[in-house]
Amino acid sequence: MIKRIAGMLAISAVLCAAIAAQPAPVPEDTGSAQETEPILVELVPSPETVEYETAQTEIGAARDIGLKDTLTPASDYERIFPYAAEIVGWKQDGTAVYRYALADEAGEQITNPVYTAVKRETCGETAVWMLESTTEEEGVQVSCAAEDGSWVIGPVYGSIDVVDAYILVQRSDIPDTKVYRDGKLLGTMAGNMVSCSDGIFVSRKTTEQSDIWHIYKAEDLEELTTLTAYQIGAFSNGYATMQTAENQWAVVDTEGVITPFSDAVWMDEVCNGYVLVKNTEGKFGVAQVSGKEAVAFAYIDGTHCSEDYPLYQLWESETECMVISANKGQKLELPEDLQAQKLVALPDNYFSYLNAEGCSVIFDDLKQIALDGEMQFYEQGNALICAAEDGYQLFQLSDGSASKHIAYRYTPSEQNADSNMEQFTIIDPATGLQGIGTIRGRMMLQPEYDSICCVGGSYGMAIQDGWSGIVDSNGRWLVRTRLSGVK
Repeated sequence: MIKRIAGMLAISAVLCAAIAAQPAPVPEDTGSAQETEPILVELVPSPETVEYETAQTEIGAARDIGLKDTLTPASDYERIFPYAAEIVGWKQDGTAVYRYALADEAGEQITNPVYTAVKRETCGETAVWMLESTTEEEGVQVSCAAEDGSWVIGPVYGSIDVVDAYILVQRSDIPDTKVYRDGKLLGTMAGNMVSCSDGIFVSRKTTEQSDIWHIYKAEDLEELTTLTAYQIGAFSNGYATMQTAENQWAVVDTEGVITPFSDAVWMDEVCNGYVLVKNTEGKFGVAQVSGKEAVAFAYIDGTHCSEDYPLYQLWESETECMVISANKGQKLELPEDLQAQKLVALPDNYFSYLNAEGCSVIFDDLKQIALDGEMQFYEQGNALICAAEDGYQLFQLSDGSASKHIAYRYTPSEQNADSNMEQFTIIDPATGLQGIGTIRGRMMLQPEYDSICCVGGSYGMAIQDGWSGIVDSNGRWLVRTRLSGVK
C-alpha cells in the first residue's frame, strides 16, 4: 500500500548520526584496508583561508571501466558505498566540507570523489543512493542509483525524489514530472506531484488562469480525471478532500465526482471514509465522505491523530478532551493527568504526552509507560528511539516494552536516511567519539570513530584518525583512504 504523503502528522523519520567533521587528515598517499596503524595528526582548520592538497586515492584496484565522474551501472558491483574521500574546504563553524567517492563491496573504487552530498533512502523494497554533485560553472546535478549499482537515473539539473516505490524526476527546464519504477521509466505526470497515497498520484500544474489538478493511477500512470481547484488532498479508499473556492469545500472521488459540503469552512484529509471538518459556526466534528455526520459538531478544536485510522482528538474545552474512533464510535481511555494537552501520535496507534514530572509517557488503550525525561521520537526498524540530551531509551513497538536509560547520545542525521535499518549512530558524551548501536540495545561497533553512520545493515561510513572509508560490523576496513587536509 502506498503511504500517505500530503497533510499527515509525520513522526520524524529515523536518520543515522551525521558525519562529524572531527577527523585529522594530512596529505598522504592513500591505501587500501591494511592493518598498519594510522598516524595521529592534528587538524587545525581556518574558516577564512584554508589550503588543502588532494591525495591520489588507491582503494583496492580501480575497475576496468576506469574512474568516472558519473556512476556507470554494472551487474557485478553487489553493493556500492559512498565514502568521504577528500576535504575541499571548511564551514564557518570549523567543520569540514567533504567530497565523496563510490566504491563497491569488493573494495574497488568506482568513481572519482565528485559528489558533494549523499543520502540513503528506501524505494519500495530497494535501497537507493541519492547523489549530488556541484560545480561552480554548471551548478547542481542530482542522480539516483540502486544500492546494487544495477541502474542509475541522472545526472539531471533539477530534483529527484523517492515516494514509496517510485522515483520522481523534475528537470529544471521541463514543467512536468517523469515517474520511474525499478529504474525504468513508467510515464510522465503533468506538473508537480502533490501527494501519493492509496495507489493514486495527485499532481498540480499552474497556468495563468488557475491550478489544474491531475489524478493518476500510480501502478501504470493512467490519468483518471482532471480538475480545477484551489487544492486537493491525499486519497484514502478512493476519496479526497477538495477546496473548490475560498471557504468552499467538498469530497471528490478518483473519477472526479464531487460531493459539496455546504456547511464546511475547512476540512482535513480523508481517512478510511471519514474526515475532520470545521463548520461555519467554528465547531469541529467528523463526517463521512457522503456528508453524513459521524461525530457531532460540538468541539472547539480537533486534530486527526493517526496515520492509518480515523482517530480524532477533540476538545470540549481548554481543559477537557477526548480521543474517539470515528468508524467504531468508541472513546479511547485517556490518562488522568493528560490535562487536555495535544497528543503526539506514534506508530501502531501509540501516543505520547508529558506528565507533571516533565517525563514523556507512551500509552495505548491497554497500558502506559513513563520514560526517564522529555523525549524526541524517531522510528527505527520495529522500535522507537526515545532521545533525550543525556541519552536514549528504546521502545519496542511489537510488545510495548521500554529499555533502561542508555547513556549515549543519539543524533539524527541528514546524511543517510533509512528507518528500516536496525542500526544507528551513538555518541559517547565523554569523548565525542561515535559508534553503532542496535534497536535491541546491543553495541555493534564501540564508539571509537571520529564519525560513523550506517550505509547498510552491516556497514558504516567511518572517519578515524585521518582515515576514511567503509567498515563492516566487525570493525574491519572494507575501504580505507587517507583524507587530504591541513596540518
